[in-house]
Formats: sequence, C-alpha cells, structure tokens
Amino acid sequence: MSLSKSEKAAGIVLAALMFWVTLFSTYFFLGRLKLGLADWIAFNSCAPVCYLFILFFTVFFIRGQYVWLVLTTLPVYYLGTLSMFVLPWTGTYLFAHAGHIIMTLSMFWALYVLISHKQFKALATGLLLSILFFGPYIAHVQTYNQKHASRLTELMGRP
Repeated sequence: MSLSKSEKAAGIVLAALMFWVTLFSTYFFLGRLKLGLADWIAFNSCAPVCYLFILFFTVFFIRGQYVWLVLTTLPVYYLGTLSMFVLPWTGTYLFAHAGHIIMTLSMFWALYVLISHKQFKALATGLLLSILFFGPYIAHVQTYNQKHASRLTELMGRP
C-alpha cells in the first residue's frame, strides 16, 4: 500500500465522520426508538454496512490489501447513494442524508484509490464479492421494509 498523505488523510477523515454519524443513528434507532436487532438491521440498514466499511477500511490499512476497500461498495451505493434520490429531504431524513453523503464520498474515495493505484484485479474481485455477499442482505432489507412499511413510517414520523 502506497497511499499519499492526502489520500490517507481523506480516507481517515471520511471513516471518522462515518463512524460518528453511524453511532448517532445507531443510538437513535436502538436507544431512542428502542428497536430490536431485527428491526434495526432492516430499518437502519446503512449502519451495519457502515460498521463493516470501517472494519474493512481498518483491515486495509493493517494488511495493505486493496480488495478490502470495495467489499461494501454495493450496499453503500444502493442503501446510501440511491437513498438520497428516494427519501424526502425533510425532518429526520436530513440526518440520514448526512450519513448517505458521507457513505457516497467514502465509496468514491475507495474507488478513486483503487483506480489511481491501478488495482483493477482487486477492484473486480471486491465488486464481485460485494454482489455475492450483500445482494441477499439488500433483498432482505427491501422485503422486510416493505412488509413493515407502516411501522417504519410511524417511527420516522416521530419528532
């Protein structure tokens, strides 16, 4: 791994921001709304993905293997980036969108690092593994949220 100081700094800042936003969202869903684990995993689906991104980011820095950076690309893109186009930009969703923006920037940072360092094999491998590992998770989240849509609407409508 031969990242420049600015690449390292940008990655660390984004990971730190993601960690803090994810901690706050986890507190909101588990602490304030008092959801169980199954509801949290589906209703706050970005949080488990963010924790995994931070874990894989740390493993990347320790082991120097680029593939770790893109393992969460599919769920970050689907649950983070695309959510900005379907969720309203009002109320409690504004805080969620702050997290979505950080997720998107982190994903772009990881993709930039792999492409600029010509790590195409790691990029392809990581994206394939991302699809295999997280496709079922995204399907579960979508099915669960559709099945419990009224409860989710009620929860997110609270002040």
